[in-house]
Amino acid sequence: MDKQERKISIKINGQSKDKKEEQAPEKDEFTWVLPEPSSKDSHVEENKVVFIEDVRNEKKKKPRLHPKNVSIKTVNGGVIKRTAVIVLLAVGIGSGIGMVGVKMMTGSEQPVSKAQTSEQTKEEKAAQTASTTESVGKAEKKSEQESKGTSAAASTLEPFSFYIVQAGAFSSKTAANKAMDKWKEENEAGEIFSPKTYSLVVGAATGEEKANALSKTYKQQGKDVYVKSYEIKPTSELGKKDQTVITTAQPFMANLLDQSAKAIEGQRVADIKSLKKELTKVQKEASNEDIKTMVSTLQKAAASLSSYEDNKSSKDAWLAQRYVLKALQQYESLVTS
Repeated sequence: MDKQERKISIKINGQSKDKKEEQAPEKDEFTWVLPEPSSKDSHVEENKVVFIEDVRNEKKKKPRLHPKNVSIKTVNGGVIKRTAVIVLLAVGIGSGIGMVGVKMMTGSEQPVSKAQTSEQTKEEKAAQTASTTESVGKAEKKSEQESKGTSAAASTLEPFSFYIVQAGAFSSKTAANKAMDKWKEENEAGEIFSPKTYSLVVGAATGEEKANALSKTYKQQGKDVYVKSYEIKPTSELGKKDQTVITTAQPFMANLLDQSAKAIEGQRVADIKSLKKELTKVQKEASNEDIKTMVSTLQKAAASLSSYEDNKSSKDAWLAQRYVLKALQQYESLVTS
């Protein structure tokens, strides 16, 4: 059958126009001729046929794998291991740095040989022995002082002031002793006092006027002497009993200074017998050997003045001055050493 022609009516500005649809000419058809499959190929094709039910059953049988989860676990395990290794390394390095810092601050410890160790042990033992001996000595001394009532205490003694007649000052004790020996070849009195320098003291009195009178006597003999004030400040720690004895002896020492100075001038001395009795009492009260020696020297000065009182000999007067100077020197050594 012939196909009917299709008409299309189009109106343009109210006017209809007929258009015909023309069919394109038909192309010649080409028939494809395919070779028939062989028996072998048909067998392969048959084998390649897969039924849908079989595929479904196969999927159900096989477990599902989660490669992403497995990879995540593996990755997480590796991260944990690496983190642990880093932490351990950090702890180890930190500990090492800390130990090095401690050694640098406290000083490096070096191995000590056995010989050094034994020497150190001997030195330590010797030091301990010396310390023990010193402690025992101090304890014995303290016990002895307590038994005698002479335990050490801060000095409460007042400074002892007087005037001296000085014949020279020396920087060394040897030079001072040589000068004193030469002085005593011609004179009776003379002692070395040593507060800061070594002074050759050839006379003393409680007042400046009496000291000047002694100085005048020496100058009349052509001696180069001068008068100066002198003070002995107690600094030693003595027992309370010793301090009491010294305090009692001080007025007698001052009295003997003035009495001997008067005797050198040819004046009359007074009440020497009662002075001797008082010194005897002081001697009995003293327990310190140095104090006993000092009081004994004062007793010798009193005895010389007693002889002067009997015969008015100037030699006894100078001898009394000599003993008083010696007692003053002993007193200075006792309360300042």
